[in-house]
Amino acid sequence: MNISNLINKDRIIFDDRIQTKQLLFEKAAEVLGEEGSITNPKKFIRDLYKREEETSTGIEDGFGIPHAKSKYVKEPLIVFVHSGIITDYFGLDDSPIECSFLIGVPKKATDVHLQILSELSRKLMNEEFCEKLKNSKNKTEIITILSN
Repeated sequence: MNISNLINKDRIIFDDRIQTKQLLFEKAAEVLGEEGSITNPKKFIRDLYKREEETSTGIEDGFGIPHAKSKYVKEPLIVFVHSGIITDYFGLDDSPIECSFLIGVPKKATDVHLQILSELSRKLMNEEFCEKLKNSKNKTEIITILSN
């Protein structure tokens, strides 16, 4: 699975004002709602929180992979958010999240959901990949990093 096919420049957000999980989810849902990729932003946010109740999707080194299977998602998608330090969202290493790959898949797309998580997790194990993402300054850089 090539995750770069699931993201576009409209789905890349740089916003230091995002400093809570709520703002992270709201901003991503707003972008997806405006482009028509989801049918109900508020209910999609609810599905993201429902998944977070199971266990936090924060991983390590400031990265998070919030995700949800939702009937409000039309087709598999990824939103990348380079936020400020999020004060209520932490990784397994207790580091606050500042870069998130928010994943949405249709409710019945279980296999695709696991493929996306697997591919993204593999990439995020690469320290150089993570550093490039953290140091990126614009949408074009993110697209280039994800495409290589």
